[in-house]
Amino acid sequence: MAEPIRNITVVGGGSSGWLAACYLARAFGQQIQSGALGLTLIESPRIGIIGVGESTARPVTNVLRTIGINERDFIKRTNATFKLSGYFENWSHNDRGEGVSWVNPFYSQPDIFGVNPGYAFATYGMEENGGPKEMDFAETVSVCPALVRARKGPRLIGDDDFQARVPYSYHTNATELAKMLMERGKELGVKQILDDVENVELDERGYVAALSLAEHGRHPVEFVIDATGFASIIIGKALGEPFEPYDKFLLNDRALVAPMDHKDPTKIDPMTKAIAMDAGWAFRVPLFNRMGSGYIFSSKFISDEEAAKEFLAKFGEPMAGVEPKVIRMRIGKTRRSWVKNCVALGLSSGFVEPLEATAIFSVQLALRWLRNYFPDSDFNESVINKYNRLIDNLYEEFIEYIALNFYLSNREDTPYWRAVSNEMEIPDSLAENLELWRHTMPDEGDLLNEVFFKPSSYRAALMGKHYYKGRDYPQAASISPQQWQAHLRQHRQLTDQYLKTLPDHYELLRHIRGEAA
Repeated sequence: MAEPIRNITVVGGGSSGWLAACYLARAFGQQIQSGALGLTLIESPRIGIIGVGESTARPVTNVLRTIGINERDFIKRTNATFKLSGYFENWSHNDRGEGVSWVNPFYSQPDIFGVNPGYAFATYGMEENGGPKEMDFAETVSVCPALVRARKGPRLIGDDDFQARVPYSYHTNATELAKMLMERGKELGVKQILDDVENVELDERGYVAALSLAEHGRHPVEFVIDATGFASIIIGKALGEPFEPYDKFLLNDRALVAPMDHKDPTKIDPMTKAIAMDAGWAFRVPLFNRMGSGYIFSSKFISDEEAAKEFLAKFGEPMAGVEPKVIRMRIGKTRRSWVKNCVALGLSSGFVEPLEATAIFSVQLALRWLRNYFPDSDFNESVINKYNRLIDNLYEEFIEYIALNFYLSNREDTPYWRAVSNEMEIPDSLAENLELWRHTMPDEGDLLNEVFFKPSSYRAALMGKHYYKGRDYPQAASISPQQWQAHLRQHRQLTDQYLKTLPDHYELLRHIRGEAA
């Protein structure tokens, strides 16, 4: 009978490495406290944290609870703000050539009188050209757009940690988050070694046997987690697992990042903005003390210098004296994220550009699966294969939704936007669904994977891009015009109730931070 794993080594710090250490320390807390299991994290004292974006996905609240981080401390320490939606600006044009913007809300009504809400909106709320008659689609199914416009927080002043009246995630300072995770990890019994890995020693089976550290010498390895980012020094360089790029689906390979001052520090939007640019898109991520900003672009269509010039021309006034930093992004995935006795997490596993803030979520979900399929010393292939299939499916899901946002752009005004819609490939499953969705609305059963992106997300994107034009939908026959109007009245009443009861976002943050009476 195989022996249980006695030692776990995490290589690489930052958000991914320390999140892994904290999560596993909580999952195996009794074994760690008793000494039956050792958990060590090795990180270089010279390598900083990338932190391209500082926006998170909604399930991040679950992992903070799981590892035992106090939400109030987290919000104050990382200057976090609340996030209720994503906002896409000028990604497509309407029939008059004007930029179209739309919201992907965190919460959407699942049906209207038992019918997919898309059919009701297309029948009663949409013009022949696919645009809205009065209210955008998201406005008719979610309270989030109105709350974002009014800059409302997602809970009442005085509510307990993680008590959401409306689902939310955060905008957060990635560097401070990593420091917080490090401190929590040490509290949970994680041993930290600050050192550089100079060599990876493999045994006769090709398993990782030990790491050669610059200062601490030989560090034996039983089970190792590679959180070394794009460098992928263990699973990629030492174990030789191939990297599979996604460049046939996604063009962007650079991130230009720079901090920005708030124009008005008291007006903090509870949403992330993605603003179309000439050769990509710019993000606006509002923290409490500053604005996280950057430009995600394709080096095939614009140089680093030209990207910086365009970015500063658009956002330059609140950035006087700031020198943007350019980061090369490795877009794609390591073929297998678990090889022998090594599991890759975070950027060393894969990265599908930061449009939907999937990076931390992918780590969080991978850790949950790793806990469920945690190996013994035999490293059974059926366990490894199951884990790898789950990771494969997750990244396929990411690609499908993110590629859709580019592929369905109708912009023709720059070479980049012509390329994303006319020259890029899309996954076969997405192509099949787009053909299906010319005749139906996204619904349960359409998607191969629904771990993160649900049919409601696809409906919001397709409606926002005016995908549906001049078509009658018999599926809406069971909803009368009177029922549609009744739905709108009820939805407005619910929205008004939230607008009256929920506090201003900035004031809520001040109370949580202990800075208001």
